[in-house]
Parts: sequence; structure tokens; C-alpha cells
Amino acid sequence: MRINGLKRGLLRSTSAWLGLALLCAPAGAQAPAGQVPAVGPAPAGTPPAAALAAPQAQPVIRRIVVLGTQRIEPATVLTYINMHEGDLYAPANVDDALKALFATGLFSSASHIDFNPATATLTVQVSENPIVNQVVFEGNSKMSSKDLTKEIQIKPRSVFTQAKVQADVVRLMEVYRRNSRFAARIDPQIIARPQNRVDLIFAINEGTATGVSRINFIGNKVFNASTLRGQIATEESAWYKVLSTNDNYDPDRLLYDRQLLNTYYKQRGYYDFKVTSAVAQLAPGGDSFFVNFTVDEGARYTVGKVSINSKIPELTEKQLLPLIGLHPGQIYNQDLVQKGLDALTNAAGGKGYAFATVNPRPNANPKTHTIDWAFNIDQGPRVYIEHIDISGNTRTLDKVIRREFRLVEGDAFNRALVDRSQARIRSLGFFKDVSIKPSPGSQPDRTNVTVAVTEQSTGSVSVGLGYSSYSSVIGDVSYTEINLFGRGQQLAAVARLSQIQRQFQLSFSEPWFLDRPLSAGFDLQKVLNNYQQAAFQSDVDALSFRLGFPVTEYSSVQLYYMYKIQTVQVFGAAAPVDILEETGTQNGSIIGYNYLYADLDNARNPSNGVTFSLGQNFAGFGGTLRYLETSSTFGLYRSVFDNSVVASLSARVKYITGYDGTPVPVNSRYFEGGDTFRGFAIAGVGPRDLALGQLGAVGGNFSAIGSFAARFPGLLPESFGVKMSLFTDFGVIGHVDTNDPTLRQCLATSCIKDNLAFRGSAGISVSWVSPFGPLNIDLGIPFAKTSYDREQIIHFSTGTGF
Repeated sequence: MRINGLKRGLLRSTSAWLGLALLCAPAGAQAPAGQVPAVGPAPAGTPPAAALAAPQAQPVIRRIVVLGTQRIEPATVLTYINMHEGDLYAPANVDDALKALFATGLFSSASHIDFNPATATLTVQVSENPIVNQVVFEGNSKMSSKDLTKEIQIKPRSVFTQAKVQADVVRLMEVYRRNSRFAARIDPQIIARPQNRVDLIFAINEGTATGVSRINFIGNKVFNASTLRGQIATEESAWYKVLSTNDNYDPDRLLYDRQLLNTYYKQRGYYDFKVTSAVAQLAPGGDSFFVNFTVDEGARYTVGKVSINSKIPELTEKQLLPLIGLHPGQIYNQDLVQKGLDALTNAAGGKGYAFATVNPRPNANPKTHTIDWAFNIDQGPRVYIEHIDISGNTRTLDKVIRREFRLVEGDAFNRALVDRSQARIRSLGFFKDVSIKPSPGSQPDRTNVTVAVTEQSTGSVSVGLGYSSYSSVIGDVSYTEINLFGRGQQLAAVARLSQIQRQFQLSFSEPWFLDRPLSAGFDLQKVLNNYQQAAFQSDVDALSFRLGFPVTEYSSVQLYYMYKIQTVQVFGAAAPVDILEETGTQNGSIIGYNYLYADLDNARNPSNGVTFSLGQNFAGFGGTLRYLETSSTFGLYRSVFDNSVVASLSARVKYITGYDGTPVPVNSRYFEGGDTFRGFAIAGVGPRDLALGQLGAVGGNFSAIGSFAARFPGLLPESFGVKMSLFTDFGVIGHVDTNDPTLRQCLATSCIKDNLAFRGSAGISVSWVSPFGPLNIDLGIPFAKTSYDREQIIHFSTGTGF
């Protein structure tokens, strides 16, 4: 009770003092609107409790005004500052609002926020960043403006900020450094335009390319510096390397060089090899670098014990050891280890274990310099294909790709069949790149297969041109499309014109007739041969129909029917007597078949695989044509020397004979040369009537020609698209079929030479994928010939694709 009475006494005392203070305040004094009235100082002697003043309250924002906007609505600015009418004003909130405005990138640092206490008005004064009108590059010649535009962040119609410009300058400088332009300088210039727009100009001084004066190796004992320089990408600068780009310093290429050196040594047994440092030092003149590699070669290792621990019941160690290619005592080679990993992974995939893992466990012994290898194979789940997804085919229909697959949804995953499917899709020739990758499905025993393709040009218009001292200029124009409307259909139209031949042909092929694995098509052709060397002219019109079907995974059979009408005329009495017998018009039906086997990795540009064909044509169903023709071809392709060279061996053998006393038509005989036997003119090889000299070619009934070629990379960088190959063509042609045996004798008017002599030529072929289209040049020189053969040393052709 006493305590409560004391509290009431204090409260009454405090109220009295406050009332006295209010009475003593100056007359007319009032507190500002929105504030609690201030309390004056307490008189001397006032008790301490009475000296406490009331706290000063924060002002309230009664109005917000946004000034300076041009493109941006004021309401949008208010959403950025997060301040509203009726909120209490606080300087900390103003700082947060300014930071939020600057973070948008729409406003410059000139923007500010002010508060007027008298009117309780918050004024937001903004300064909008300008809009980029255009971005221009000046002074650049080594780097195109298109390439530089891809590297920068700031674009036309975007908001201009100094931070973006500085970041782009740094990026462009990095691009030039990576192109060996360390002396490049970039000066951004800004030109103001009306309506708060600016033009941004990057004034560039590219400077000179910074080359490589010298490449040094430190610590190498097994291989000398000259050998090691040949293994890396970076080259020393020289005046004659005008087309090379690897003789300029590039820090990224230096990292690649380290990998190349590591691969080179570990392919030769140096398991412990490492590059301890790779340093580039700027030469005193500042225009080139010295590159120094410090290496630790280590000792050379051999393979010790090799073992396989397989957890897949269907695959035993005895089955798998022959696949990996590692044998005790063999020099260690990391490539063989990788090939072994791939072989074991494919073996597991072939059994349906798509996600089997193969872990190699090397155990190196520094004392004996041997490495024991243990391969552990974990089977993972046996999986089935859930979905097959195809991407990248913007033009080719999905079904064209799916019908090449050897698997369908629901099948057990099989790595071998997936690889075969990839090879079949690639061999279509429609795609630049084909990759097939499995990915986990919706359940542990399900997998999705993703097919990613990159389409390439499948149509072409080509123009060919050749020259021979005997046949003069040869030209041809052709249109081909091997993926018509993305359906996999093939269409070809050819017009070949020269002094000896005019050929017009239209062909169409449907590889999946009626959506079944049946190929069907037709050929319509007209051929006018004007063989000056044989002194005859033939006119052939033919229409044929084809139907094919597969026999095995790699082989097929094609059946066809042709109806032919042909007329042969001679130039006069100067024609060979053997050909004078053949004048007139003949016609008839021809039926035939052709068996084809092919397992090429790429139908258009093979590097591995075999082809073989055998076919026969039989003429004799109505009409006057009577002959039987048999032909066979063979081709073998292999990649050698670490896949850098493609070696090929091909052969073609043809034989035609008449029956029922009817000789073979002259225009059905074999006139070899030109493209079919490089180094010789068209119809420049084979039987010839010497009495008529240059006009004496009579053709042969038998032809057997082989060719060996080695295709290797060109001397120029791969980016130039230049490839070269060495070749040799060889074979025989002859056996004239005639009803008059006296023509075999050398008479005054006729002297036919038909001795099946061996011929051969060798040369070089250069192909270049130029900006104007592919260009091919063949230079062939005969090394085995007869005195009456006709040579053609050079042949070239060019064209363009679309």
C-alpha cells in the first residue's frame, strides 16, 4: 500500500512539472506537423526525473515525385526504390533505394534522392543510361567484325554502361592475345546521338603478330629437341611459313603442347614422364617469344602381369584377355591401355550391360620398371531401351534415321548393334557428324538412346573440266541430291559434253520402296559418242528400271531391266574395218543382276571397310542385241600410321562376249583411259588399228584394271581443306571380238594390235575444298605402255555444293 501511494505521488509531481513547462513555453510556439511538440529545458533545481525530454519522431513521406525519366515509366522507378507514400523517412532507406536503381543498369551514378521536410516530399531524380544505337569496329583487319561482335556483351538497342564497355575491352584484348596479337590496343569511343542514344566505336590497333623465335627443351635425354619440336603444335617462326598459324604464340596452344608431349612419351613406355614447366618469355625486341619446356622423362617401363576380374558371368578372363592387346614384356603404351578399355566396354555392352564400368588398376614397380595391369569389370544393371531420341535433323525426316537402327524401343541394349547403327547412319552421307549416347531411363533397368546428328550439304551442282592433247577440252555439268526433301531419295541429272561424247542422264532412286527395305528406281539416258580415235559415232537411248533388296546386314542384290536403241555410224572409209561391220541400228531388251557387299565406315569418304560386287547383263530378249556381260569390282580401305593415312586397293574386271554369231556392238566394248585409267587419254588404252594412227581405237572385250592409293594430309594446315594422295593404276585391256579373222593381220588398210599388254601409271592427286567449291587435280605419268597408247598427263575438275 505504501509503495502504491509513493507511485501515485511521483506521477502527480511529474505531471505538475510538465504542465508548468508548457505554460512557460513562448506564446505561439507549435510543433511542426507530424511531430510531437518539443519539450523545453527544465529549470534549475528540477528533479532529475522531470529533466527527461520526449523522443523526436521520424518524418512521414507524404508525397513522392520522380523526375528525369525518358523511356522508363515513373511507376517502374517506384518499384525499384521500394519506398511509398506514408512510409517513415530514413536516410538508410534512401541508400538502399539508390543501390537498387544502380543495380538495374538503367540509370547512371548521377541519379539522386532528396527529401524536403517542410513539404514532406521525396524527390527521385534519375539520369537514364543511353541506348546503344550501333557498335562499330575500326582498324581491324586480322579479325572480322562478325567474329568480334560474337565476343562482346554490349549490343545495339541495349543499355549503355561504362562497366559493360570496359568488360568488353578486356574480352577483346584477350581475344587478340589468343591470336598472338599481344601488341593490340583498343580505345572505346562514344558519340552522342539525339534521344539519349550513343554510337560505340572500338578503335583497334591490332599491332603485329607475336611469333615464336625459339623452342627450347630442358631435361630431355632420350629424344632430341628437333624430334620433340615435331611432336608439338607450336612452331618456330620462319619466313616461308606464310600460311601457317601455329608459329604465333598462343597460351592455350602451349597447354595443348604439354598434352602432346605427355602422349608422345607415354606411347613409348615412359610412364613417369611429366612436363614440369612450360614458360614463354618475351624476346628483347618485344615482337616474339622464347618458349622453354622443362621435362622429366623418367625410366622406360614394360608391361608386367595382366589380369581381368570380370563380374559379368558371360564374360570370362580367358575370353577377354585377347581383346585388350597387352602382353607381358611389351613396351608400355597408354594408347593400348585405352584401346583395351574400349574393347572391354564394348564386350560388356554387347552382352546388354550398357552401364558396365571398367576400371584399370596399374601397379608400377620402379625397381623393375614394370607395370602390372588389373582390369576390374562391374556389370551394372542389365538394361533395355526405353526411348530413342533424335536431335539435330532439321531437314532429314526422323524415319529416315530410325530405319537405319538395328535396335528398337524395348530391345536389350547392345553396344555392338548401337555401333553398327551409328555406322549405317553415317554411311548415308547426309550428316557431318553422328553420335549415339545412352543415358539413364526412368528406372534402373531402362536406358534412353540419344542420336545427335549434324546435317551437311547433300545436294551439289558440279562443273568439271579436263584437257588432253588428243581429246581437247572435256566438260560436264551435273546436279545430284542424295537426300531429296529429307526423305533419303536420290535424284541425279548429268550433262557431259566433250568433243567425243555428249551424255544426258536422269536418275531417281527410292531406298525404301513402300516403306520396306526395297530399293527402286529408274534411269533415262541418251548418249552420243563421237569417238574420233575410233572413227565412229553412236547414238544410244535407254530406259531402265531397278529393284533391290538386302540379303544380309552388309550385302544386297539388285535386279534390273533395260530397253536400248542404238545407232552406229562411221566417219567414212577411214574407219577401222572392224568397226565398219558394226554400222546400223540395233535394239533389244537387257536383264541383269548385281550383287553388292559393303561394310564401309563412310560411303562418301571411306577410311575403313571392304566393297565387292558381281553382276551380269544378258541381252537377247527380242531385238537384235545378243551378248552376255560379266563384271566384278573390289575395294579395300584401311587407316594406317595412327589413322593419318588412308590406304586403298581397288580392282574392276569386265568381260563381254557375243553369241549366236553376233559380235559385241562397238559401243559396248571397253574404251579405257581418262578417269578410268589415269595417265592415259580417253580411249587411249587397248586394241588399236595402227593403219589409221590416231583414229584407230577399236575397244576391247576384256578389261582388268587395278588401283592403289594412299591418301594423306596435305602439307598445309587441315583448316585449308587440302588433301593429297599418291596413286598407281595398272591393268590390261584387249581381246577384240570380230567375225573376220583376217582383220588380225596387218594389211594395207588394217593392222589391229591386240596383245593384252600390261599398262601402268603413277602420280599424285590433289583435292582442295575451296571457297568456290571442290577442286581436284590428277597428275598421272605412264610407266608401262605400248607404242600405240595415247597419254593424258593432267586432269582437273571443279564444282560447287549447296
